[in-house]
Amino acid sequence: MPTEEQDTRFLTVEIARNLPLSEQLHEANAQICFEAADDEKVRLEEIGFRNGCRVLHYRLWRNKEVKK
Repeated sequence: MPTEEQDTRFLTVEIARNLPLSEQLHEANAQICFEAADDEKVRLEEIGFRNGCRVLHYRLWRNKEVKK
């Protein structure tokens, strides 16, 4: 019987904090769209700050069927 297994990876995006919020969101979305595959799900896991940048940590995963 096939079961589902998750293929997971992580993505960190750094955005300059001095940009307006709309531009920060646009920049983050552009990087996610470039990195993520069409069949991957994306979830924001953590927001932090480092050296004048907003650091966003995302989890990307896809479910794949595994035959046992």
